[in-house]
Amino acid sequence: MYRSDYHSRRARAIISLFPPPCGKKVLEVGCGGGFYSLATAKSGCQEIILTDVQQVCVRAAKLNIFEHTGSKADGIICDALYLPFRDESFDLVLCSDVIEHLDEDQAFLKQISRVLKKGGLSVVATQSQNSINYFLEATMQRKVLKRREWMGWDPTHQRFYTPKSLSNVLCEADLKVVKIVGTYFIPYMLAYWLDRINGQFSKALYLLLRNFNDKLESRPGTIWNSFGWGIAYLCIKDLKA
Repeated sequence: MYRSDYHSRRARAIISLFPPPCGKKVLEVGCGGGFYSLATAKSGCQEIILTDVQQVCVRAAKLNIFEHTGSKADGIICDALYLPFRDESFDLVLCSDVIEHLDEDQAFLKQISRVLKKGGLSVVATQSQNSINYFLEATMQRKVLKRREWMGWDPTHQRFYTPKSLSNVLCEADLKVVKIVGTYFIPYMLAYWLDRINGQFSKALYLLLRNFNDKLESRPGTIWNSFGWGIAYLCIKDLKA
């Protein structure tokens, strides 16, 4: 999956938020195949714990890390709302594409905050409602195709976030936003919808829009970061919490 154009550039943006791993104890919640934990392992982090509700994901993530780095990560099958760890156990908590699946997002973030050391960091990634991609797809799906319950490509999604709404729930959990990165500002892959009408035009439009998107993504720190379809926040646990 991460070899695809969209996912690979989004993964690079998320990984760019990771702090230097030396001496860090890392937790990945909703680890899937362990892609992001693998990135920390490749950077030299030796203490990694993987959690997911599915046994196959935990086992696959552990195997993935071992095969690529020789490191042995620990894995635990658990609910993200009930993390079985002591308070202030981790230096870094990773949770990509998890929060939008949960009924109780605030309770989840409070669990993240609880297990983080004071001054510890967390990376939270999801999709943004304040994006061109959302506007186009949601309009097509809900208004034109009458799919009122459309929640993106995954029917298990509970909600979409705006940058403001995500910042608010993070703040309520004593997680202060330090940096935001965004990807897929221009939904260039939607050009493929025109492929059946005119393949050459579709390809030309795709390349034009992708080039424009690349220019936007190459300018970190701009206002654009809050308006990508993919958004990722680097947060620090409030020292006063």
